[in-house]
Amino acid sequence: MKIFKYRVLNHILFWIAIFTFYTIPYLLSYGFVLEAFINLIYIPVDIVGVYFVIEFLIPRYVFKKRKLIIYFLGTVAVIALNILISQFIKYNIQPALGFWVMRRPLQTELFYALLNNFMIIGTATALKLFSYSYNIQLTKSELERKTVQSELGILRSQVNPHFLFNVLNNIDSLIFEDREKASNAIVLLSKIMRYMLQESTREEVNLEKEMEYIHDYLELAQLSFSSPDFVRFEMQGTAVGKEVPPLLFIPIIENAVKHCNKQSPVPGIEIEFKISDECIELRTSNYVKRNDFKLPDNGSGTGLKNVEKRLKLLHGDNFTFDINRNMDKFEVNIKVPIKRTLK
Repeated sequence: MKIFKYRVLNHILFWIAIFTFYTIPYLLSYGFVLEAFINLIYIPVDIVGVYFVIEFLIPRYVFKKRKLIIYFLGTVAVIALNILISQFIKYNIQPALGFWVMRRPLQTELFYALLNNFMIIGTATALKLFSYSYNIQLTKSELERKTVQSELGILRSQVNPHFLFNVLNNIDSLIFEDREKASNAIVLLSKIMRYMLQESTREEVNLEKEMEYIHDYLELAQLSFSSPDFVRFEMQGTAVGKEVPPLLFIPIIENAVKHCNKQSPVPGIEIEFKISDECIELRTSNYVKRNDFKLPDNGSGTGLKNVEKRLKLLHGDNFTFDINRNMDKFEVNIKVPIKRTLK
């Protein structure tokens, strides 16, 4: 609410509203100008009382020290003093200025005085508390947003070294086996690194670029397998005009590559993307050794655990993340909402 940003204007409008409320009933009568002038005499008394409550009592004894009894007693004292001053003005200042005063029974006079004070001070107090609550909520939301961004940044930074470690190991082995393949691997790695440096810090990236990045990684990974058909990749739907968080899918694909059984039948790794206008789904499956009962990245704090943490920070409970170990196959299924690019 931008209205709370304009503090001085808000206060001016408040007192204009109070003055109008007490003056407008006399608009169609001959006493309008006279009543307006009289109300201007009382306004300074109300202003002093209101600001003593909302700028001294509330900040000190409600927001900080939480001593509500002192706030309550202070407010009662302000109202009592306000009534005494108002009565003095009515029966001493007004007649001295030549204004006629209508005398009423003490009980009636006290009732209307209390009603007026409770309305003015009560309204000002309610607005003060509401403004304070709004600012607290705004600050809390901003802190939560910065915390989420910070955590997402940490999780992304944890993905990159893990990924590079495996890629460099593959290139190291290729240097002695096939220099041409090693050279191609270095070119692919440079493309991957460029993407990671340029795009990974963004909140959302173009899905086409993310898929190209995944293709480059798989092409690099394929160099370490004897069969060109060891990795089966399939994509249903179109990536055009869609955005996703950067580097969200690569840890899952990397796990499939890293922990696959290279002696398994072809295809040893299956990767399938299903893209619609509302969501994107990734399914991976890879063969593992039957005696390898340890889940990939178990206890390492990276990989699949990071993916799940990122999903919770990004989407709350609005996502699917399933892991299934079935004999000699390891399967992962992830389904997340997708953002369409505004044209």
